[in-house]
Amino acid sequence: MLRRSAGLVLAVLATAAPLAAQRIRLPAKLSELETRARQDSNDAAAQYNVALGYWNDKRWDDADSALRRAIRIEPQFAMGYLALGRLVFARRPRLWDEISDRRVPPEWKPRLDEANRMYRRAFIVDPLVDLRIESAARPGKSIYWEQDELLSYIYDRLFQGFDDVESGNYEAAYNHFARLYDDTRPTSLREGLPDFVFYYWGLSAAHIGRYPEAIGHFNRLLQRAIANQHPDSLVFYIPLETNEYRYIIAVLKQHAGQIDEAIQLYREALENDAGLYMAHARLATVYEAGNLWDQAIAERRAAVNVNPDDPSLLVDLGRTLANTRHTLEAEQAFHQAMDANPHDARVAYYLGRVEEQLSKPADARAAYTRFLSIAPSRYATQIADAKQRLETLH
Repeated sequence: MLRRSAGLVLAVLATAAPLAAQRIRLPAKLSELETRARQDSNDAAAQYNVALGYWNDKRWDDADSALRRAIRIEPQFAMGYLALGRLVFARRPRLWDEISDRRVPPEWKPRLDEANRMYRRAFIVDPLVDLRIESAARPGKSIYWEQDELLSYIYDRLFQGFDDVESGNYEAAYNHFARLYDDTRPTSLREGLPDFVFYYWGLSAAHIGRYPEAIGHFNRLLQRAIANQHPDSLVFYIPLETNEYRYIIAVLKQHAGQIDEAIQLYREALENDAGLYMAHARLATVYEAGNLWDQAIAERRAAVNVNPDDPSLLVDLGRTLANTRHTLEAEQAFHQAMDANPHDARVAYYLGRVEEQLSKPADARAAYTRFLSIAPSRYATQIADAKQRLETLH
């Protein structure tokens, strides 16, 4: 059993010399990824994949540029934001220790601030974002932990869960964190475990659909944040802010089917931060699921008003308007989205469908033709449909 407090056990970490971060497992060689990124220049996923290739080769500026292209193409691409939030640590691995020791060099503070904003943006867009990029930004397991049975035991109990998270094995991670909690003695020490334990335990639970447990862990973090009580987390610094925990709990409650409570929490989150545009977007999905279309449209419009710099919100508004036969308004929203982000191929396809509904065959042809000229290859189904529709338009 773990008979020491988490703070005492974590002290051994300072003596362990970390290895380099893990290399990212790529779907193809870098040269092939570069070719795909050139051919599918409007595909956020292709830009993300080539960024990972540059990351492996430590071509940091190229990785940064490719990731920024990805989020410009698809502003709700959470994995791109998370990678941008972690890239700074791959560039400077000792930054983890510098944060812990509160000695971040002045010239790195602006980069760290931006990285934290990107990290938070990832979790605002999607609290269940894939976490595997973490393994490329954190030091690997040191041979220090293999020196004797006790150290190996401590690592397995305290840190193996994080390795499991970073490998995408959320079930194993959940079990490791549960065992860490259960084995902590005396039981009074359990509530003193660091934030990062409950944070990653909560994320692991959420990823495997254990939403009530995930909600409980994030509620604990929210209450700690409100009380400004954060047990030392050492290298596992969490840049989320208090209201963002509230928002994440709302998302989890929505997933859990606790709709009324989710709505209430989204409203509370907006009261604390009127700029939390994704709370409006999430509320819209709640109302759409309940066929409350007027409320859904109102929330879509609110999201656009709060964050007019995100053209994807106009796309979402256009789709909701189209689904409710507000076709003229949908047409306007899609035109605005296309002007704001000409790289998002989806917009031209949706616009073509709306123009057909409005009996504007020439405009529909123009929209479908544009879509076919810029659509990424992974949109094969939509490409085939657009070609078929072009053949039937008169």
